[in-house]
Amino acid sequence: MQSQAGGKVDFHKSSNFMRSWAPQAGEICGEGIALSMNRAPPLAQGRTGVEGRGRKSMEVPSRRQSKEDSYAGAVLGAIKVAESMSGAVGRFQQWLKSPPPAPADKTEPAKTVPPFDIQDIPGAMRKLGAPLGAQLMDKWFAGPLNYSPTSGDERNGINQNGVPYPPSMIDTTSVKIDWVLRFERARKGLDFLMSQLETPPALKIAANALRPYRNRRDIWPWLECKGDIPSFHKAFQFQLAPVEGTLSQKLAQFVTQSLFNEGAPDDLTCVLGSFNLYAAISYAYFDHKNKAAVVTHVSVYVKDNFTFTDKKGEASQYLGHWSRSHVAIVPVHEAAALANIGWVGYPVVQGDVHAKDAVLYPVRNSDFRAWQRKHNQGGDFVIYTDRFTMKLDTPIRVAL
Repeated sequence: MQSQAGGKVDFHKSSNFMRSWAPQAGEICGEGIALSMNRAPPLAQGRTGVEGRGRKSMEVPSRRQSKEDSYAGAVLGAIKVAESMSGAVGRFQQWLKSPPPAPADKTEPAKTVPPFDIQDIPGAMRKLGAPLGAQLMDKWFAGPLNYSPTSGDERNGINQNGVPYPPSMIDTTSVKIDWVLRFERARKGLDFLMSQLETPPALKIAANALRPYRNRRDIWPWLECKGDIPSFHKAFQFQLAPVEGTLSQKLAQFVTQSLFNEGAPDDLTCVLGSFNLYAAISYAYFDHKNKAAVVTHVSVYVKDNFTFTDKKGEASQYLGHWSRSHVAIVPVHEAAALANIGWVGYPVVQGDVHAKDAVLYPVRNSDFRAWQRKHNQGGDFVIYTDRFTMKLDTPIRVAL
């Protein structure tokens, strides 16, 4: 692919009505056209009256008029009417004597490229049919500054201040497990997860989780954690299954969705991207005679980070080319990103660069980090769905 302005480029653009990709062709835009980050951020959660936003205006109440005030006002009003009539006659005579006006300047105003701000992406998501993804991105923009400097910090829920994410950045209500499992790839992930519950590593983790309670008759982990899902996840999760989480899965998703028109990004992609389904112990009883625990129920849920963290030493993750109404995938850019080959991304244009939505702008994780630095706002957060609890057809026996 050429890197200079005017070079031809092929890409796949969302066809929102058909919810599919449509092959398109366009040109590379020049250096002067770039993603904007200049729009003022939304009022951050937990703040009030920042720079005058969110403040209610107040009117000073007027003074009540007395009878004398009314009489005086009427007299003054009559005087003003007489003065205005006299002045109008003078102005009319002056107009008759004045020269005709000069012809209006017919010079057309200079054309500009309609700006596209990074905060326009949620609106485009709604047009793509991804309302929940748009809602969560709106939440990110409105959130207080919160991010993990490294991938390791992200896994451990540590933010830029070296402390755990505050409770306000743990979202346990926005995404429901029933909603996630409406999508076929999530159901396939669930089937795979259930087939992996008795692998040696999973049994070892389950044994470590249950061993401290081996002197009891049984245990209800959810009650043990007082209904706090982060604590439940930390103490009793023992197996996971990735959904579009590995490189091969991402490549497969790109090929099937981009090249064979099997669907533009859906709401699940916008909400969770690649994610994990987790299994945690929901109920177990102890077989003291045989020094074992028997797990009869497990809970399944999703934990995912709504974040824009890049891995150290790798190119920033490419998130597509965006306009106010569409998203596009430039295959050579996507391929370079997947191969960890840095590429200077340029906007692409179809037709007149000055037309509405003619330009599509590349967006990467690093753009969201740049927005955070510019506005000192924008909060990464952790998503937990609610739990889907099931009784196992065959209980899992764990040696203690």
